Amino acid sequence: MNKGSKTKLAAALLACVCAHAARAQEGAGAPQGTEAVRERRVASAAAAAPAAATKEGADAELEALRAQAETAAAPAERGRLSLALAERLAEAGRRAEAAELLRSASSDERFDPQFFYNAGNALARLGESEAAATAYRKAVSQRRGNYSRAQHNLGVVLMRLGRWEEAEESLRSALRLESNTYAEASYSLGRLHALRGESGLAAAEWARTLRLRPNHADAAVALARSLAEGGDTAQALAVLDAFAAGVQRRGAVLSREVTVARGEIVAAANVAALARAAEDVEPAGAVTGTADAAGEAKAAAGLPDSTALLRAARAPRGREAQLVVDRQSFMLLLDARAARADDRKEEAAALYRRAIKEGGGYLAPANMELGLTLLSMRRNEEAAATLLSVVRKDGARYPLVFYHLGRIYEHLGRLGEAGEAFARAAELAGEGSPQFYVDLSRVREREGRGAEALSAAEAYVRLMGRAGAAPGWAQERVESLRRKAGREAAPAAVKN
Repeated sequence: MNKGSKTKLAAALLACVCAHAARAQEGAGAPQGTEAVRERRVASAAAAAPAAATKEGADAELEALRAQAETAAAPAERGRLSLALAERLAEAGRRAEAAELLRSASSDERFDPQFFYNAGNALARLGESEAAATAYRKAVSQRRGNYSRAQHNLGVVLMRLGRWEEAEESLRSALRLESNTYAEASYSLGRLHALRGESGLAAAEWARTLRLRPNHADAAVALARSLAEGGDTAQALAVLDAFAAGVQRRGAVLSREVTVARGEIVAAANVAALARAAEDVEPAGAVTGTADAAGEAKAAAGLPDSTALLRAARAPRGREAQLVVDRQSFMLLLDARAARADDRKEEAAALYRRAIKEGGGYLAPANMELGLTLLSMRRNEEAAATLLSVVRKDGARYPLVFYHLGRIYEHLGRLGEAGEAFARAAELAGEGSPQFYVDLSRVREREGRGAEALSAAEAYVRLMGRAGAAPGWAQERVESLRRKAGREAAPAAVKN
């Protein structure tokens, strides 16, 4: 605190003390209750004075730092001071002001890749993903692409924005720059694969992360959950136990997330075992495999309207049942994933179909991944028919199925079904994937359903706001849709 602020604080405290003494002398004969009220008021004023002085001193320090940043002669020093000022503003709760300062500083046209990288990090922490991506791109460009950390962080913020293809390109660039030894980029790429429903590819990335960095708890938990979801409980527990043993050897503390994940996997496996013992029957669907395959082939030929089917899917109530997979089906599923990872798509599709057949005509992970494989081969109608089989039996469990169906239907120009698919994806995913509302808003606007387009855009802004701050483009879109809705409503109001 500067000398002037200290003087003001001392004066305020002295004034409070003098006032208290004077009132005590004047009111010596006053009732005791009245004097108690006076004492409380004086005490409250004395407590408020330091708080006000402290805020005044903090504001003065911020303004001094701002003046330093604005008058710094060297661009590098000006950038460093701007970053420091933004951090102090954020700590003071003035996040919007901090974000605006960073956006302005990032618009400078000068060579300083380290500054733009740090500005991107600061903007990302504030939830300004779009502005952060711009800053990271500038840092990458100034290093002629040779900036692995910036490439990785760019991929992460692009994931938040739902721009998955661009995110994958950035993450793979980061890995290539580090000769595929960048553990955090591998982990993030696994998260991207998981978001797109590519379970096998996600597991492969998380396994690589653990090879590169054996103490990466998030990768261990993600890999174990993925394996358990795929039916391999034993391997899932083996991953967590090996990780825990490594932590113990290093003398470190095992993170709570690992303990919680292990407990949930064991509990789910026990529930599944009890269910199998109680049923003691043939696997569901064992006699309908041929019929299901024939039904899918017929659907692929015509792809009937699926609006009602998509609309009927709702979020599940209670805990979902544990997926149970027999050994033969599971091995075929692993072989299919390996073929898909090696870009042997036809072989992968054939292996997925064999896994489905061995599973009795339906095996959710195989059906879903077969659909995505067919989609990558541009066999859109077949992909949709395969994914619809998951919707019929297990739709509420896999929100990503609806997302991919939405993409297919929008590509085919079937906007009504695309809208229903994106709506179910958004509803089922909840707050975990706000980007689904972006797709829903876009399709509803194309359908001419302006009110629903606006509602979806507002939902995206609201959810992104809870996570930090909604990007500027999203807020601008909401305002644009509101203006459009107002123009459309005006003639009707005049007519009435």
